Amino acid sequence: MTDREKLYSGLSNAAWGYFFLTFDFNLNNVSVLPRFVGFYLLFSAIGKLSGERRDLNLLRPLCILLTGWSGLDWLLSWLGGDVEGHILFLDLLVTVVTLYFHFQFLTDMAALSECCQPEDDNLASRIRGHRTAFTLLITVFGLMANLTPVLPWEWWAGMIGFGALITCIVALMIMMDLFHLRKLIRSEEEGPRL
Repeated sequence: MTDREKLYSGLSNAAWGYFFLTFDFNLNNVSVLPRFVGFYLLFSAIGKLSGERRDLNLLRPLCILLTGWSGLDWLLSWLGGDVEGHILFLDLLVTVVTLYFHFQFLTDMAALSECCQPEDDNLASRIRGHRTAFTLLITVFGLMANLTPVLPWEWWAGMIGFGALITCIVALMIMMDLFHLRKLIRSEEEGPRL
């Protein structure tokens, strides 16, 4: 596999990873699109993209932690349980790790796009904007999830629904950005057409 093919494959994994992280359909308590698959795809993307962006390797341990956490949560869902909401410190720690992971991963994707985007394309700044929106939404949801026992559920219901919709839209934009970057990598590999 050439370096460009690895980049192309890594960007595909990253885009589909965000799909699994954002969209969730449940049968009873069990997720059909488990989050650990999304983190596994991002882990695979890191391996393929780290030749181009070496600091991505620093995210590997965090991705392993998040894959394990979400995998354990998925396994417990088969038994009707979950890992969240039992120890506040662990919940907050996972939220902070998730924030840092996404912020740094998308920052590296923006930096990667700067080397291959045409002059009239603002892909890098779009990725940075979507990165900021995504991390802000994760922050808000992380705080809301940890404050739900303190505040009445009815108060949060409308806000959670609206926030989930906005998060899905931003995640779709991130996926489109990553697919666009993948397309730029492919066209750069093919070279100019005569």
